[in-house]
Amino acid sequence: MKSKSYCAIIGDINKSRSLPQRARVQKQFQRAIDAVNKEYKGSISSKFVLTLGDEFQGLLSSPSESFRLVRHFQDLMEDVPFAFGIGVGPLATLLNPREALGMDGECFHRARAALLIAKRQHREIVYDFDSPALSLINAFVGLMDALWGKLTPRQQRIAQLSKISTQEDVAKKLKITQQAVSKVHSSTGIKRLQEAESTLRKYLESIQP
Repeated sequence: MKSKSYCAIIGDINKSRSLPQRARVQKQFQRAIDAVNKEYKGSISSKFVLTLGDEFQGLLSSPSESFRLVRHFQDLMEDVPFAFGIGVGPLATLLNPREALGMDGECFHRARAALLIAKRQHREIVYDFDSPALSLINAFVGLMDALWGKLTPRQQRIAQLSKISTQEDVAKKLKITQQAVSKVHSSTGIKRLQEAESTLRKYLESIQP
């Protein structure tokens, strides 16, 4: 019988020792972990937890929510730069649902390998799973990151809010006109980013264990 697969996510702050106000960043880090543990509890098999001070890890039941979770975590951390490795595979040890510590297996090995590639290649998110489409998926994710990086902070905020709110609600929250929100949608790559994220999620659902 084939072993059940899980999706491990490992995130690490880039050049953490050079960050100003490290104490503030560490508090922000823990709040972000608490937030994703609460919001994605339905997808989490083992809760996200700080591991090596500037690193955290967690385990999802499938990769379908992995990109959305990582992007949300990065939004919560604002301007703190992260690298993420996401690996899919079985566990070699018993599942610890309380926190993602004391476990080992292919999913964690792949996530660690992906993280090393992300840091070496100065990329934000890298996947590792058993599929001939892996290189294509990582190229696709890289293009999404590049497109996101071209948006201004204000445009990124509009894109974030547009995932969960109408243009009218986004305008009210940001205290701008709906026309301004609509202009950002039509003059930037936000719509393409939303379509790309939806396509990626559908693919990740197809490799769900």
